[in-house]
Amino acid sequence: MDIFQTHISVYNGVTDNTGTRMPLGTFLFCKEYKDDILRLRAVFDKEKRNALKRSLPQATISGVFSPTRAKNNLSQHSGLICVDIDAKDNPDIWDWETLKQDLSVLPQIAYCALSVSGKGLFMVIPLRYPEKHLQQFRQLQIDFRKMGIMIDSACSDITRLRCLSYDEHPIINENATLYEGVYVEKPKHKSFPTCFIYEGENTSAEVAVCCRKIQQCGIDISASYDDWLKVGCALATLGESGRSLFHICSRQNAKYNAAKTDKMFNDLLRRNYQQVNISTFFWMCKQHGITTKE
Repeated sequence: MDIFQTHISVYNGVTDNTGTRMPLGTFLFCKEYKDDILRLRAVFDKEKRNALKRSLPQATISGVFSPTRAKNNLSQHSGLICVDIDAKDNPDIWDWETLKQDLSVLPQIAYCALSVSGKGLFMVIPLRYPEKHLQQFRQLQIDFRKMGIMIDSACSDITRLRCLSYDEHPIINENATLYEGVYVEKPKHKSFPTCFIYEGENTSAEVAVCCRKIQQCGIDISASYDDWLKVGCALATLGESGRSLFHICSRQNAKYNAAKTDKMFNDLLRRNYQQVNISTFFWMCKQHGITTKE
């Protein structure tokens, strides 16, 4: 099947909620708005740039929605997902053309091009299990983080709009293979047994003791993305005071990035995960031989 003949919904700007059915290729390869996009990239003022962006055609790459764009109105999943690599999430990346060429070796990427701002990339990837859209997206996050790249978490939204962009030299792979990664959450009883409950009296001081040992010994208790997320969730229960401690733990990983760590912690403070508490942090420390005793 030609991926670029797959139908999606296309909207006349962000205020249009009805849209029309259209082949993916018709949207991606449209050059009608080339001059508008180039002018947008030359605008320094962010608000003006965003206003121009909102007026451009938009699309839901992951499917066709009817009668309006809403999760419950998904009439057909396209079998595709669109993910972003933004400058704000990846401050250490500035050469987008080189990154685009580097990513072209991945057989699962059907299309990769500059974002509408010119300061980022977006990729269209066919999914093996579109019915597991969110789980496949979460595994993509993990796989890209292993390459030192953060993809925008908002891309997990199946209804998310993709703004029309322009790239003179996009990466096009009509024979892209299906991405098969699926995130499977580890059973809680294996990772964090219910029998382990923190019963200390001075939480902040004991967390600080563990973090001091982590820093002194260079111990990485968050080697995987999943563990990094759990450490962050646990320390976020301390509120803003947990931020510096999260940086200490994250810094022990070779892929540590201060801006990405801050962004993750900001997200965790907002989400307030209930299933992870400070006992999780102490349990993970214990698995690495780190205790609260000085």
